[in-house]
Amino acid sequence: MDYREELARKTVSVEEAVMAIPSNSYLYIYGPSEAFGLLENLQLLKGKRSGIRMINELHHSGHPFYEDEEMRGVVDCESPFFMRFCTELQKRGRMSYIPGHLWHTYHDVIARNAREGVGTSVYAISCSPMDKHGYFSSGICGMANRELVENADIVIVEVNENMPRTFGHTHIHISEVDYVYPGPNKMIYFKDRPMTEADRAIGSLIADMIPDEATIQLGIGSMPNAVAEALRDKHDLGVHTEMLNDSIIGLIKCGAVTNAKKTLYPGFTVTAFSYGSQDAYDFMDDNPTILHLPIDVVNDPAVIARNRRFVSVNAALQVDLMGQCSSEAIGTLQISGIGGQTVTAMGARLAPEGKSIICLHSLAMVRGADGQRHPKSTIVAAHPEGTAISLNRADVDYVVTEFGVASLRGATLARRARELIAIAHPDYRDELAFEAKRLF
Repeated sequence: MDYREELARKTVSVEEAVMAIPSNSYLYIYGPSEAFGLLENLQLLKGKRSGIRMINELHHSGHPFYEDEEMRGVVDCESPFFMRFCTELQKRGRMSYIPGHLWHTYHDVIARNAREGVGTSVYAISCSPMDKHGYFSSGICGMANRELVENADIVIVEVNENMPRTFGHTHIHISEVDYVYPGPNKMIYFKDRPMTEADRAIGSLIADMIPDEATIQLGIGSMPNAVAEALRDKHDLGVHTEMLNDSIIGLIKCGAVTNAKKTLYPGFTVTAFSYGSQDAYDFMDDNPTILHLPIDVVNDPAVIARNRRFVSVNAALQVDLMGQCSSEAIGTLQISGIGGQTVTAMGARLAPEGKSIICLHSLAMVRGADGQRHPKSTIVAAHPEGTAISLNRADVDYVVTEFGVASLRGATLARRARELIAIAHPDYRDELAFEAKRLF
């Protein structure tokens, strides 16, 4: 078959692709490979469509339709993982949060929509140009790509000349696509925050806990990046991580990561999605040693547990004296998502010689009633009412701040409280000790 002829038949303008989305449909989008052209033109649907629900996860771009009040009832938004601009949209009723683990959220939504008889499902994804075999690549997004292609009624591909071609479950054949349009060739570049001295102190403490030949999973943020920086002298590390970024790629380039001793997927860096710089995308382009696999494989605790010496490092916002971690919300205000924290921690605890590590700064600057920011201890006696618990106390092995390491696995509540108070900021230790005696 001449795939070029089929591509020509299915190629449309971005406006035609937008108008292919029917009323009362469900639109699936993925932030890492976001279809920029389509989202930037959704306002074309005003007065012509209604009842469209859109789910987007890990999105970084505030497109015009989010701010357009006339788009209410035309396209309404849901997300299982908020990025910064999403919290304000939630306050205005323009976006709803879906509680759920990253590894199963889209699967659960697909199943829910099937039960409820949602009319038409549409999957729109930014991909690298079609190759000679008729395949596009969803590049930096493995996630639920294949499940969505196989279950959607309409598949729309935005061609992105800058999208790296990757291996794993990123392939989409032209025969599976309904509409193709040339996109604006935009990529999301993830800029790391500058590391602080506290970040580096935490990174050094955690690196000391990670042995040679360990397989690592590092979360998002400056603290996990500091861990990666401190691991550069390790030997034969492996990578099985939810997200691949510049800091981990740096470990591959310097030789600390070889993947040679992994007990699962030896020789391969395994991830579900990637965010990084142009250098990072260039490194993974056409690189057969990097696999973007489905999130329900990468983050499955049973799969994770097959990695010997698996170490999961994730960040939290606040930890109470029982070891409960709040990592996604402040009170009832959603600011991110549970992501893979819970399941990667569980997988680490099940893995031979595995470790589940939570890290956080001892202080956070919190805006008070006077409108000014004031320091607040992130180690608290008890979480405020309404706080979402992202990781329960039974699944935390270690908590690390710049002041040390609290070892919680197998510890009583009294021992946990003492360990956590010892790594709290010194200004708050007496108060925490008083509250521990009062509460427990």
